[in-house]
Amino acid sequence: MLGRSVELWIGFGFLVLSLVAVFVWVPFDSETPPIYEFRRNTYIGDAMLPMVAASGIVLCAAVHCFLSFRRRDEKGGDGPFDAMTFIFFAAVVGICVSSFALMYWAGPVAVALFGPSGEEAVTYRQLRGTVPWKYIGFILGGFTLVFGITSLIEGRLSAKRALSSILAVIVLILIFDVPFDTILLPPNGDF
Repeated sequence: MLGRSVELWIGFGFLVLSLVAVFVWVPFDSETPPIYEFRRNTYIGDAMLPMVAASGIVLCAAVHCFLSFRRRDEKGGDGPFDAMTFIFFAAVVGICVSSFALMYWAGPVAVALFGPSGEEAVTYRQLRGTVPWKYIGFILGGFTLVFGITSLIEGRLSAKRALSSILAVIVLILIFDVPFDTILLPPNGDF
């Protein structure tokens, strides 16, 4: 278990990184600002969603820093970094890497194996905006990420957790994909 001072430094590190994302990375890496006007119409720009996500990290990191600072005199942890902490972080990294790999490669592999056949070869890039191909990677990778992390934190696998994980991914699809015609779910924008 991490000591209070290490928790404070981790929270501070995430606070700084998320502030850099909000004020430097997202504005300079996006083609349009969060909200912009074009021909007297107001639009949500490319920077809006990443800026909202990074702002959420700023808020969570600030709360974590505040709570860690208030509890800094309490006894806690076996030291700054023990073996169980290393195993936990390695498992988190492994789950994230495997879920991102699934998210990135599941769609193209599915098209290569089960895609429409004909005289001309069809690529994933041509099908990335059509159902069901646009959801394959997002569902498999998202489910793996949510189910893997929650199961790791709980310390066990359960059918209830699997159901809630798939429901969480479906809710994200309903929020971010269904109402909008031009949004491509990750990682489809890269193909």
